Amino acid sequence: MNVSDALTAYRTYARAEGKSPKTVSWVVSSVGYFSDFLGPDKAQDIAVIKANDLRRFIIALNEKPKFSNHPYNKSQKQKLSPSAIDNYCRGVKSFFSFLKREGFIKTNPLQNIKLPKLPEVIIPTLTQKEAEKLLAQPDKKSDEGYRDYP
Repeated sequence: MNVSDALTAYRTYARAEGKSPKTVSWVVSSVGYFSDFLGPDKAQDIAVIKANDLRRFIIALNEKPKFSNHPYNKSQKQKLSPSAIDNYCRGVKSFFSFLKREGFIKTNPLQNIKLPKLPEVIIPTLTQKEAEKLLAQPDKKSDEGYRDYP
C-alpha cells in the first residue's frame, strides 16, 4: 500500500470516528511533508518505511528554514520552531499508529521513536502592581463591570 492510499483510508477512518477536520488536516499535511521528504520510491510502499526515516526527517526539519516552499510567505533565515517539528512528527506517528491498529502494517516502525524534548516555555506572570491595576479597571456601576469585579 502506498502513502496516498493509506491517507485515503485514514480520512475515511477519521470521518467515521468523528475526528475534527483540523485534526485530519494536521495528520494529512504532516504525512504529506514526510512523504515528500522520503521521495517517490519510499512513498510507494508504507511497509518499507523504517524508524530511521523519521529520524532523518527530524534532522531535516531542524535544518529547514521557516516558510520554505510556502505559497504566500517568503522563506526566512529563522528555522522551524521545536514545537512545529514536534507537531509534524506527532502527526506522522499518529498516522502509523492508525496503520498498525487497522492492520495495514504488521509492526509500527515509529512506535519506539522518542521525539526531541521541547524547551520549557516560561510564561511571564503579572507583578503585584500590575494585578492590582488590572483589578481596579472594572466600573462597578455598570452590569459588566460589576460582573468582572472579583
